Amino acid sequence: LFSSDLHMTYVIFYFGPLDYFCLRIPTFAMNISAITKMESKQGMEALFLYASEGILVANDKGEITEINPSAERLFGYSKDEMKGKKIEMLIPGRFSAKHTEQREHYNHNPHPRTMGAGMELYGLKKDGTEFPVEVSLSPYSSAEGQFVIAFIVDITVRKHAEGKLKNYSAELELQVKNRTLILEEAIDELEKTKKDLYRALNKE
Repeated sequence: LFSSDLHMTYVIFYFGPLDYFCLRIPTFAMNISAITKMESKQGMEALFLYASEGILVANDKGEITEINPSAERLFGYSKDEMKGKKIEMLIPGRFSAKHTEQREHYNHNPHPRTMGAGMELYGLKKDGTEFPVEVSLSPYSSAEGQFVIAFIVDITVRKHAEGKLKNYSAELELQVKNRTLILEEAIDELEKTKKDLYRALNKE
């Protein structure tokens, strides 16, 4: 099963009443025929393994149960180092307590959504480096219980580009102000010259 919009396609692999898996894929990256061919457990595994987004699956206790290779590269941990650990290990310490509270709240009303709308989110690498991320959440159920899939994108490059654009805009604004000031000074000087000339002509 699948549904799509202009931006994202949601692929649902259905194995039974309580056994399904939802995977979010950029629409531009796939066409419908490719999706329909992948409606199998093997297709699900391929999408999970080769997705460019980092994908983590966590149970209702916040314990990581599945990690794709992109997530391993993103955070610098191996699958074995993350599996069974709390998701908070990947979040800067100053946000951990708040995240635990939000995670527990989400478990009461699980639904697909973007995490931290309007907020700046950060991931924590194994070496202690923090980096800006975008995170989308999708819940799913299986015979083993309730789970949440987190789709994680490193937006460092975009943040740098936005910072450069902001600096450029500020520099451009300063240049405009400086040129306006120079123009105003030139106009004042011209007015002064006109007045001096007018007084000189009146004396004659």
